[in-house]
Amino acid sequence: MERSSLNNSTQIEEYKQFLDRTSLGSLTKRASNLLTLKLTNQLAPFQLTANHWIVLSCLWRSDGQPVTYIARQIQQIGGTLTGVLDRMEKRKLVVRRRDKQDRRIWRVFLTEKGSQLLNELPRLVRQIWDQALEEISKDEKERFSQLIDHCLKNLIPEYSCSLPECSNELPPELSRILPPKSLGYRMKVLTLALSRRFSEVLSPYEVTTVQWVALCRLWRQEGITTMEIGSHVDMVGGTLTGLLDRMEERGLVSRRVDEQDKRRILVFLTARGKELYQVLPPLALATTGEVTKGLKPSDIDFMKDFLQRMLTALESK
Repeated sequence: MERSSLNNSTQIEEYKQFLDRTSLGSLTKRASNLLTLKLTNQLAPFQLTANHWIVLSCLWRSDGQPVTYIARQIQQIGGTLTGVLDRMEKRKLVVRRRDKQDRRIWRVFLTEKGSQLLNELPRLVRQIWDQALEEISKDEKERFSQLIDHCLKNLIPEYSCSLPECSNELPPELSRILPPKSLGYRMKVLTLALSRRFSEVLSPYEVTTVQWVALCRLWRQEGITTMEIGSHVDMVGGTLTGLLDRMEERGLVSRRVDEQDKRRILVFLTARGKELYQVLPPLALATTGEVTKGLKPSDIDFMKDFLQRMLTALESK
């Protein structure tokens, strides 16, 4: 069966970045997700998660932080502190105490066991960054960091990763990889903020951000297998089936058995799915414009190139 796709003449050049996942938002999300995966793998032998890493990092920077401060850092990457401190306290990594001056405030302190992890975990996390940035110069890293901060301010004007005065000075190379000032943390915050903003934009059309990604793949070429859709949206099994079920219920796609291979299911756009190509990509462009407001085209190109190089390095091993 010959696969069909939207007529190339209808594919406005600016839309292609969304169809082939080379938009700034897509590249940032892919790089952030890959960094999170590698971080998760490094922490797994210690039975720790990314949320534990954030709590420990905040306390290594300055011990005795208020619970509310640490909770805000975790909330910014889509997590909650509920249960995290309970488990860490049970494992004798931290302890909570009331503030001596204000009994309404609870503070979190490292135990000796939690303090000792400073000698092990940052070294492992640094290996991830050494791999990700091995071909990138110091000046390029600094420029990218500043541009990420600019994009964050555009989306979250009130955003700040400032910390109270540290009781102990950390070496600069260590400070750079510890949340909430680390590049990885700020990329994650930007990714989630952009996803929330775009979800709001898509909401009137009853399309989710994941369905948007699937539509982008089908706008590029329809009549592809469910496996190809899954690879594009990073889903498998029942989760992918649920996604396609909901898209079919909303009249966006249809599934058909491949006439040449009855074992394969192919996914096609409906008329409604095709119509949205004229509606949603312009909205994605406008949202990207909000994020990059004040940046020059050369800045955006630099960020995309930086992220592509980071992805290539991370995916090479």
